[in-house]
Amino acid sequence: MTADRTSSEIAELIRADADVDLNPIHEHLAPALGPTRSPKPDLSKAIQASSVELEDVIVTVSAGCSDPSFLGTFDRTADTSMVRVAIIARPDVATRTIAPPPPVELPLREQIAWVRVVLGDLADYAYRIVTDMGTLRVRPAFFMVLVDGGGSPRLAPSDFKWLLASSGGRRAYPEKVVPEDPALLGHLRTKGDLIPAQLIPHPHAAPPEVWAQQFISHLTATIADRLGRMGNSRWFTFEEISLQGADRVIVRYTWHLVEGDKAYAFDIDLAGVRAYRLHKFDDPRASTAAHRIGSTPFNQPRFREPTVIDGVTWIRFGASE
Repeated sequence: MTADRTSSEIAELIRADADVDLNPIHEHLAPALGPTRSPKPDLSKAIQASSVELEDVIVTVSAGCSDPSFLGTFDRTADTSMVRVAIIARPDVATRTIAPPPPVELPLREQIAWVRVVLGDLADYAYRIVTDMGTLRVRPAFFMVLVDGGGSPRLAPSDFKWLLASSGGRRAYPEKVVPEDPALLGHLRTKGDLIPAQLIPHPHAAPPEVWAQQFISHLTATIADRLGRMGNSRWFTFEEISLQGADRVIVRYTWHLVEGDKAYAFDIDLAGVRAYRLHKFDDPRASTAAHRIGSTPFNQPRFREPTVIDGVTWIRFGASE
């Protein structure tokens, strides 16, 4: 093993090796990366070749495409696909048993070199997914890159669920592959290697049942955060935050005013709120809708034509928006 080799130099050695046939993987990925692509979830193509860095070691590289829309916030107009590359190395020994020999640790620079020869320029946008499973024993290395419908790579959203894209474990986090493109490297140094989920345009909408759970979770978090920031001088007491069925949320609170306490209740039609956010802002995210409504009591609102029942001022969201 030569200590001063870079991953780019190792990639060139792999490309120049006549015994390494990359065509099966490239042909397998081509339909998913072209303008008329057709990703096939859970299908992958593998090749085997000798390691460049380790003697008497065989490297198995597999790659496949899938739909990542359930893994984070994505622009629904971009038609994003996830390409995942798995790499594992094993001793090149003859065996009479069914079980393969135990894997060995392949140097990270060679892992990245294989990612570069498989993905080409897309590798600049790739991430290595690291899990806690790797601390216990040698595991396959997993890399992934996101590609839009035009074949252009994209950075991952900040809420990407790395554990679900990995091979299992309890925790997972990304390590960004250092790009060769100096412009992209400069962007990463100033802007970071993830796209803030709240800034992504045209996000997908979760199914109504999931949206409802997301809404009430973010609503509760927003209210708790606002109360926490008020410290000991709290002007509000919240008595209820509840999901009624699958499409209605009730919030009850008391506003402690100088002239006396005043009781309020929000009657939130989730379907109406969701439709309004999509029509008005092209934003079906439960988080933004919940943040807006959850912040309302703390902004000294003046409600138009509220309904007062038994001393409680009821405000309706969704149906009349």
